[in-house]
Amino acid sequence: MKQILVLIIFIMCLSCTPKGITLDFCDSAYDTNKNSCLVLRNNTDIKYIFYPPSFINSGGWGYLGGTILITDKDGKEPTVNTVYIDREQPRGKEMDQFICNAHNDSLLWKKLLTQGVKVDYWGAKAYKVITKSKFVLAPDDQKKISKKISIFKKDLESSGIYYTFEKNKEYFIQIELKFDTTEIKKYLPEEQLDSLKKNNIKIFHGILKTKKIPLLLD
Repeated sequence: MKQILVLIIFIMCLSCTPKGITLDFCDSAYDTNKNSCLVLRNNTDIKYIFYPPSFINSGGWGYLGGTILITDKDGKEPTVNTVYIDREQPRGKEMDQFICNAHNDSLLWKKLLTQGVKVDYWGAKAYKVITKSKFVLAPDDQKKISKKISIFKKDLESSGIYYTFEKNKEYFIQIELKFDTTEIKKYLPEEQLDSLKKNNIKIFHGILKTKKIPLLLD
């Protein structure tokens, strides 16, 4: 009887183990004074490569498919505000670096075209952003990701949205990331795709969402 009980507990523990790919906050609450810490775990027997969802355009670069969900205990969102910050043109060393990057990106664009990738100039810049932040997760492996989430107006470096919170009210935060292989493959040369296939590495496709945790405001 004791052996049967131990076996039942063992099976229950196995069933409690998260399957697939999971995304969680590192901590049980999110402190707005610190960078967010997320942990991505591969609980499968497949080796995956992740291309964090990003975009790039004339205004800069950021996350595409990354959603911040903030609600109170009744499920209502705080007030969302939009602001436009008019930044000056870069000067001096910053302008030199901007011109240098433009030249290098033009060379990268030509290289991608010769490799059969049909992208424009901004597509070449998107390729650079996407491939720079890529990482591989082997089975039973995990990776921590630290990013600054701009929740308040003072945190914004350029145009965007920020939140206004009511005093003496509890709020919760949740992060959702969307990985779209169809979009990613638009920027990858066939040579890279073939290399991934030969090494049994699969591009992750899907939506990952953390659980809700308390938002710690000042």
